[in-house]
Amino acid sequence: YRPDPMIERMFEALKSKRLVGAHVAGGSRVIFPPQSVCEVSFRETDELVDVGPGGTIRTFTIVHTKWGGLATPYIIVFVQLDGASTATGGYLRNVSTDSAGSLSLIGARCRAVFKDEPAGDWPDFWFELEG
Repeated sequence: YRPDPMIERMFEALKSKRLVGAHVAGGSRVIFPPQSVCEVSFRETDELVDVGPGGTIRTFTIVHTKWGGLATPYIIVFVQLDGASTATGGYLRNVSTDSAGSLSLIGARCRAVFKDEPAGDWPDFWFELEG
């Protein structure tokens, strides 16, 4: 197994607090996280483009099991970043899980927030509600 080279380039961009997606050749689709081949059209991607940092929550789940030292419960969201055609998972911080129970988070606007010194890995950013 070899990691997709587009992912490696995305991790490099994270170090600069940038989110990049892969543009599908011959179309308008942008995949985040980026990959070399579109899973819908099977076309290759031809360039990396900036996406986000804003986005829309498409779905979420509340996790009640302690994992990785995270306090429970916590919220995992799938966010479609501005400029992207796909959604990606991440943690939603600074929101009460009580307010999430009504499904009001679906369609809410959020923003990617970066650590002060990103290392080029998934924990470098999380999501917070806008406003």
